[in-house]
Amino acid sequence: MKTRLYIVIVSLYFCAVNYLFAQKPDTTYYSVVKGGAISGIQKTWRGNNEIHFFYSYNDRGRGDSLYEDIQTDAQGMILKSATYGVDYFKKPYHASFEVKGDSATAVTNEDVKAKLYKNEFYAGTQAPGSIELMMKAASSFPGNKIPLFAGDTFEVRMLHEMVVGTKDRPLSLLLAETYFGINFPPVFFWLDKDMNFFASVSEWFSTIQQGYESLNAALLEIQEKQALSYYTQQMLSLSEKIPEIFAINHVRVYDSENAKMMNDMTVVITDGKVTRLGSTAGILIPESTTVIDGNGKTLLPGLWDMHGHYAKEEGLFYLAGGVTHIRDMGNGNSILVTKDALRKNQMLGPDINYLSGFIDKAGPFQGPTGAIIHSLDEGISAVDEYAKNGYSQIKLYSSIEPSWVKPLAEEAHAKGMRVAGHIPSFMTAAQAVKDGYDEITHMNMVMLNFLGDTIDTRTPRRFSMVGDYAKNIDVNGKEANEFIQLLKQKKTTLDPTMNVFNGMFRVFPGDTDAAYKPIIGWMPADQRENIRVSSGFGSEAQRSNYTASFKNMLKMLKRLYDEGILIVSGTDGGEAIALEHELELYIEAGIPPLKTLQTATWNAAKDCKLQGSYGSIAVGREADMILVDGNPGQNISDIRRVEWVIKNNYRYSPKKLYGSIGWTYYY
Repeated sequence: MKTRLYIVIVSLYFCAVNYLFAQKPDTTYYSVVKGGAISGIQKTWRGNNEIHFFYSYNDRGRGDSLYEDIQTDAQGMILKSATYGVDYFKKPYHASFEVKGDSATAVTNEDVKAKLYKNEFYAGTQAPGSIELMMKAASSFPGNKIPLFAGDTFEVRMLHEMVVGTKDRPLSLLLAETYFGINFPPVFFWLDKDMNFFASVSEWFSTIQQGYESLNAALLEIQEKQALSYYTQQMLSLSEKIPEIFAINHVRVYDSENAKMMNDMTVVITDGKVTRLGSTAGILIPESTTVIDGNGKTLLPGLWDMHGHYAKEEGLFYLAGGVTHIRDMGNGNSILVTKDALRKNQMLGPDINYLSGFIDKAGPFQGPTGAIIHSLDEGISAVDEYAKNGYSQIKLYSSIEPSWVKPLAEEAHAKGMRVAGHIPSFMTAAQAVKDGYDEITHMNMVMLNFLGDTIDTRTPRRFSMVGDYAKNIDVNGKEANEFIQLLKQKKTTLDPTMNVFNGMFRVFPGDTDAAYKPIIGWMPADQRENIRVSSGFGSEAQRSNYTASFKNMLKMLKRLYDEGILIVSGTDGGEAIALEHELELYIEAGIPPLKTLQTATWNAAKDCKLQGSYGSIAVGREADMILVDGNPGQNISDIRRVEWVIKNNYRYSPKKLYGSIGWTYYY
């Protein structure tokens, strides 16, 4: 292991020296912008049929730092590439690609893929600017659609000519509307008049040519408007209005409030509301009513993801898994527009029923979005602004000064808002709860409570310390008992996001994430090859420690459940696929299936104080529900077998949703 690391370091050194001398005066510089601040750089320089990149950025102590050399043929197809540096988690990273004769080989760390070369484009380069190579190469293929070496296709559908900037400084650019795969949402890139990369922009992270950082918001607004037609058409083609009156009979209904199943029930829906609910034997259904046979199936309230950072492209995957509600835990200002559009059925996706206003202190490890503040006064103003805009909760992040927590929480509570989030650096979870936290976000923050208040949790140490030492925490010891009593006294909620830590602590290079293993067969064959992990948070040398620590995290979760702490299921990425595995992890912890289902239904609505409207199936409520083929109250994995979803008077077929992007489904 030490020898390999030495070789990588030496290679990086000589690579850096080569770049120092190879770089030309006409190098193009780009800024990586995060949360309105410059947090990295891309440098690009070109030669004859070759292009070179240096790409580096800081994302809360994480972030790639890579050199890339690429050689192409006259058509623009990559013949050879080499990438060296560190990956997102600062682990040594190397990748290469080379065409030799009629074969090609791609290497990513220890993962090697070799196959017959069929003039396919290698899309494994990391620098955002490398997208220009793919777009230029696609122009020589029919329909500007190019096959990719790793599988699937890339298509440049439109190049929109745009003039941006000011009257005194107009700038002519091309907005490239591109598509990866079959009918996936558009991905936008900005090019200059020579078809060279100019920018890739979003509310969280952008890479834009230096000197033009101020254009970020304008470019984003243009591409958001351009995307509307796709999402409008997606909604029209993949949804259907529910009948004026219909019934589901002989169905098993999940009583989420009491965590029990009611067998052989009939549910009648009229004008989008539940009008009758009772034993099938006791309900007479008019002959003209559309009747759905629910024999062997389970009707549940629509599921909640209590930890989302919602993006429009996630809508299809959420609905296909039965998720009809999101609690957004931090986003840009456009989330307000998206929230309204989802509720009005103008785009496909779950409703965003609860908004969290993200607040962090400015600095080298600041969060990627929301209100980035420099003082407590700015923090108080941010709380007030979020309250004015209808946010229900404040999410504090890792760089917040511990002394600011109590006054920020007091201001939020005075405005009728809850407080949740990361535990700020150099503070314990117990201190945060005493100072006003209503909810702890992420299970690692619970475990860190027992590791002291000297850890700089602004950095990835908030993960590595847990991976290394959480196995030693006595979940039944005195400290744990005192902490749990505090949570009970304060009625503190937990959003554990266990799937995130399963991916960090139990998935290593060469493994496949457990969330995807059950659904690999649904994916097109060429996409199945791309879900194996080539680099991750942990190394093989850490496997024993990390897996033992994760096992203890599960024990702590079960202890908290046993003590009556309200647990809500959230993903922090991965849509319904991650949520389904989140629930399976609760089962692994020892939480019974019927209680596990509560975390994504009743508990979620209760935590948001919306249990009077959502989270259960009851007479007078909106028909917000999913029909599952099976009984997840006995086998939680049946939650993946969703036949249909009803939300806001529209019905969705997961089979049709997945089919629109080339996936199959379980039936």
